[in-house]
Formats: sequence, structure tokens, C-alpha cells
Amino acid sequence: MSNAILDQAQMLIDQEQYENAYELLEGSYDKLKNNEEYIEKIALTAKTLEKTEDAAKYWEELIALNPNSIVAYSELLDIYNEKNKYKYYVTRAKYKILNEKVSQSIDDYKKAIDSTDVEEEIINARFLRAKSYEHLGKTQSAIDDYYRILEYKDDMAIYYKLADMYVQMNDNFSAINILDKGTKVFPNNVELNEFFANLLMRDGQFDKALEHAVHDFSKAKIYLMKGDNESAIKVLNSIEDKKNANYPALMAEYYFNLKDWDNCRKYISDFRELSPENPLVYQMLALVHEENNDDYGYHYYMGRCYSYRQNYEMALAEYLNAHRFDQNGTEAIKEIIKINETLGDNTSLMEFYEKLYRQEPDNPIALKGLGDIYANMYEFKNAIEYYEKLAKTEPNNYEAYRQLGFCYEKIKNNTQAKESYEKYLAKAPLSPDTEKIKEKLSKLDSSTTYAEANSEEGFIDKIMKFFGK
Repeated sequence: MSNAILDQAQMLIDQEQYENAYELLEGSYDKLKNNEEYIEKIALTAKTLEKTEDAAKYWEELIALNPNSIVAYSELLDIYNEKNKYKYYVTRAKYKILNEKVSQSIDDYKKAIDSTDVEEEIINARFLRAKSYEHLGKTQSAIDDYYRILEYKDDMAIYYKLADMYVQMNDNFSAINILDKGTKVFPNNVELNEFFANLLMRDGQFDKALEHAVHDFSKAKIYLMKGDNESAIKVLNSIEDKKNANYPALMAEYYFNLKDWDNCRKYISDFRELSPENPLVYQMLALVHEENNDDYGYHYYMGRCYSYRQNYEMALAEYLNAHRFDQNGTEAIKEIIKINETLGDNTSLMEFYEKLYRQEPDNPIALKGLGDIYANMYEFKNAIEYYEKLAKTEPNNYEAYRQLGFCYEKIKNNTQAKESYEKYLAKAPLSPDTEKIKEKLSKLDSSTTYAEANSEEGFIDKIMKFFGK
């Protein structure tokens, strides 16, 4: 339907029947107003007919549909240049941002502010300029603009934004001050009060935090941080939503405070089931192990915590610390291997593959890892030793047979290479490398033994000829 109307309109445009085309497009507005191609076509037709206000309206609608429409911004610049300086400068600033010239947008927003007395427009331009300052990393300039917005009107989102920026700057004092003002203006705003309560709690202002906490989970957390375990458990017992991950996390903290390690571990386990990738799970486990004087466990779980935070350097440092306390702890060794595999540190990998192999001789990670490293070092006989063990440990591991075939080829043992490749095909018949492996097998035919012998004789003959010169 839409394509037919657009094709018909284009045909009229090609015949320079612009009025008819525009009439047709206008009549289809309700049906096609969410179609970007339609909006662009009607805007261009309005421009051709010098219907400037209509054209501006449609270009603005196109930007609403597609905020990255360069053509819409470009066309609006031409329209606004003569008619509305405020819109002109704001549009030019956005146009520059789209062209990745954010720093140049700052001056345009200033000109937009200077060209209007309309409060709403000033606020809008200041907000947009603050966002540009943020993008450029000019945090204090962004903060200044956000504060200027508050001079015109109280805006809950601006109070929240300012507090969040201060937190990012590790300036909790300023964050607390702005939220103190914000919660006085918006005393019933749950999000603002919860943010404020959390900051106050971290600052040790527990009583004031309790005044602003809205949710029971927040209240329980504050009581626990305050050391008021009796009040905390009363709140926790009143909570109905016990499937919320916050519940077992707080119960674990409650039992941690009581040094009841069995119940603490139980609730940490429940917490992990509900939120398995939450770094807090592993930080809590680390603290439990620390309280029980288990240095290995503390560093291992701190490593897990950093891993889930994707801070791999700190994770590696913690796992290495864990390994220092227990050379035989395979959990830390495996995690060290994972990180070094990502980093491509073959020297460290060889060391820890060997350590894992000594602890767990049938471990597939160690066997494959050692096989791969030796193969990459062209030490194919050593590689074969580990790939053979891998194939024995995991008979359905078809990649082990592929690697065996490759290594046996390299040492000219064509019989074993052929046997390995055949096993690979039997276990991975749908492999994308099937044809390539079949080509290899076609060269490793039944005369393999003869070919090997002939090859040996040829080598000896060459030696004899050399000494016979």
C-alpha cells in the first residue's frame, strides 16, 4: 500500500505535477506518518512548493522518527536561518554533533541561549550544552549548566543527575548536599530518596539514611551497616518477596554479623542461585573465608569477584595470590589459565597447564592446552603424547583426532595420520572441513607403508651419495 502511494507520488513529481503529488501525500498522512521515506518525500515536495512552514514541520517529524537524519537537519538549517535564530543555532549544534564535531556545538548552544528570552528554550539549550560538556569530559562545565537550569525551575531529574555526577567524581559531600536540597523539593519521590539514603548510609549517617529510606530492603541494609541486627531481622522477617535476590543477600549479611557461618553460606548459596553473575556473591564468600583465616579462599573468591566485574588484571593478581597460598588448588589454577588464554600469555600458560596436569592428569583443559602449545612450537611428538591422552579421556572429542592427524602428518607417520583423520570424520561427519580432510586422506592411501619405506631409502641414498663424493 505505502509503496504504491509513494510510487504514484514520485510519478507525479517526475511529471512536475507537484501540487497533485502533495495533495496525494497529504491525504495519506494518517496512514504513513511513521514511514521515514514518506515523511522525507512530503517534506521535499513542500519545499519545492515553497510551503516552508509545512516543510519545517515534516523535517522535524523526520528527526523524531530518525534522530540521525543528516538531511533533515541540513534542510532545517536553511529554513531556520531566516525565521528562528534560536532553532537555527540549536539545530546547527546538533548537526555538528552528528558530524562528530561535539566541541563546536558548545558555541552554538551559547548563541541559542543568547538569542531567546523564552525560559523553556533557555533550559533546553542549557541541558543540551551540559550533555555536550559531559561528552567532552568537561564535568565541571556540565555541572554549572545543570545548576543554572535549577535557577529557572526545580527538576527532579537534574537533582538526580547532579548527584550521580558528583558520585562519579567521588565527591560524596557535594552529592549529599544536592540530594538534601532535592528531597526537600520532592519529598515524596521514591527514587531520589532511595538514592539519598544509599549515599548517607555509605557516609555512615545511618539515622538520617533511615529517614529517607523507602524500601524495606534499604532499611534492612542500613540497620545491618549500623550494627543493629535485631532491627534488621525484624524488617527482613516482614518482607514477603523472598525470591528477590536482595533478600538472601541481606540474610547472608545478617548471619555474617552474627558469625553464624553455616547460615551465612546457605544464604550466599541462595543468593548465587538467584544472581549467579553478581560480583557481590563472590565478595561475600571472600569475606567469609577471610573471617575463617582461609587465605586461599579469600583471594580465590576476590578473583571471582573481579572477574565478574571484568577487571581481569585485578582478578589475575588475586588468583596468583591464592595460588601462592596453595600451590595445589586447582580452582585458582584453572582461573589463571582462563585469563592467560584470553591474554595469549603462552609462557605462563605452559607453566599452569603443567601444574594442572600434575594435579589432574586426565584434565581435558590441561591436555588440550599442552598439546596445542607443543604443536605451535613444532614439537609434534610431545603434542601427540597429550592429544592421545585427550582422545583417551574424551573419546568423542573429535578435535583431538584432527590435531593428532595433523601432528602425525608432520612427523611423516602417514598410517597414524590416516587413522586419526578417519576417526575425526566418523565423529564429526558434518564438519565444514570434511572435504578438506577427505583430500588429505586421498593422499594417505594404502601404500603408506611403502611410501614411508621408500622415503627412508631415499634419505639413506642421499647420505651415501654425499659421502661418496
